Amino acid sequence: MIVIFISWLILLGCFMITGSATDAFLKIHTTNPVFKIMIGMMAQTVLLTICAFFVPIGLGLFAGNMLLTIFLALIFRKKITNEFLALSTSFRTFSIYAKAIFGIILLSALFKCAQSPFILDNESYYVQTIKWLNEYGFVKGLANLNVAFGQTSAWHVLQAGFNFSFLTERINDLNGFLIVICSFFFIDEWNKKSASGNINWLGLIVTFNVLLFQFINAPSPDFPLIIISQLLFYIFLKRGKTASDLKMMALLTLFLIFIKITIAPIAVLVLYELYKQKKGFQFFMITGFLFGFLWLLKNIILFGYPLFPLPFLRIDADWTIPNALLQNLNNMIKNHEFMTIKGYKSFSIVDKFLIWIRFGGINSIFNKGILMLFLLVLFTKQMQTSMQFRILYFALLLHFIIVFLVSPQFRFFLPEFIFLSVILIADIFNRIKIAPKFVNLFLVSSVILPLVISLLIDFKTLTSNKLNQKEAAIKPSQLYLPELNSRYGNIDFETFTEGNLKFYSPKQNFFFYGTANGPLPSTNIKIIQRFKKRYHIIPQLRTGELKDGFYSKKIE
Repeated sequence: MIVIFISWLILLGCFMITGSATDAFLKIHTTNPVFKIMIGMMAQTVLLTICAFFVPIGLGLFAGNMLLTIFLALIFRKKITNEFLALSTSFRTFSIYAKAIFGIILLSALFKCAQSPFILDNESYYVQTIKWLNEYGFVKGLANLNVAFGQTSAWHVLQAGFNFSFLTERINDLNGFLIVICSFFFIDEWNKKSASGNINWLGLIVTFNVLLFQFINAPSPDFPLIIISQLLFYIFLKRGKTASDLKMMALLTLFLIFIKITIAPIAVLVLYELYKQKKGFQFFMITGFLFGFLWLLKNIILFGYPLFPLPFLRIDADWTIPNALLQNLNNMIKNHEFMTIKGYKSFSIVDKFLIWIRFGGINSIFNKGILMLFLLVLFTKQMQTSMQFRILYFALLLHFIIVFLVSPQFRFFLPEFIFLSVILIADIFNRIKIAPKFVNLFLVSSVILPLVISLLIDFKTLTSNKLNQKEAAIKPSQLYLPELNSRYGNIDFETFTEGNLKFYSPKQNFFFYGTANGPLPSTNIKIIQRFKKRYHIIPQLRTGELKDGFYSKKIE
């Protein structure tokens, strides 16, 4: 916990300094220090992404980044000092309950991040993609080695820049930092408006920490979509938006899409606002071009398809993945929830919906829950009185429909699930005029829950996946030293050879796509064997050097 806290202090300083400088350069002029931190995260992501095309995101780049940060700190020292003072002033104005809630969230996040990662995708490609970035940057045709590695997110790039890989393999806790920073903003806004007697929906987001905390000890790119989107919704519903608000909406939207394209439908919010306000469109286009160019170039390098996962505008390069690999990946994405059911490829949309709504375990909670939320929120006061809210509701419904058609996994529609839930809860509390003390106790109880989750919930009742049925062990050493960045960090690897490629595969094949924290280049021998048998292709080195990437060789 202590090591993680120190790393978060470094993140806080770096993002605040970079954010303040970027805010001044782009003339955003946001007054909230948390938004300065968010701007800093975006600026660092863009900077690191550009660098990853040329150099590894390792010690040398980290040292250069820190020198740049120190230089910016000297230039903008007065502005940065004021931002930290603003954070301190906001915290001092917190009520006793607000301070307690934030303190519990901070300690709980440190406690959770010190444990082994929970999310299974961490073991299939998060750790490996970040490791490739640390040692080589973006590698041409990396998806030929393992098609999942091509899904390197901008969030993984940012994590690679601040995981201190040159010192340890125990820091991958960017999501933990993010939940603490965003929770500060949620509590601050709730604390400011609690005196009016109305319950502010933003503060109620912390009641979902029992769910959100399952994402924070692994660099899941789904998590920033879930929590940063709430900031976007907050600005969109704000009355009397300024030019600064419009720029923040544009940046947040583009940043989220840059992290993961599945969130793209919410762009209708910022487009509507720009059309309505008749200003800010030039800023949106310029920044959008930068994010879009980097996103296209990243896809070209990793896949050879600039619009991945769409199979259009294929680049004629030796590292471009075969169409069979692209179709295989798209099939897994589209039918992820149905692949264990015989004949899933012939299912119609209606068939999938009827199966999807009857899923058990934790899927049942979210699948049925999101439908109920879209229905019940129609009767809230905000839906009846606010045009802005109705437009937001439409955007969320559009996003949900597209997610269902593309890949109906509940983690993809958690942004609307959480938002609609807190809107409904706030509406009920305000209608029955619930006592403020009860709300305070409700929030305190909610943020304590993640600390005792292993005592209250049996994961076997929520999922049939045996790999996700066991919570991480708690050890005294976690007080100062976090666990390894893979829960399978101590397993052995075997060496295999295919043509000119020597690679490593887990000796303990814990699941088909599992690669854990193996030495580079690692993949799973089962994947190589399946594609060799099914598509008659094997991954090969382009030149004999890992830094030059991979291609798929056709075999007899």
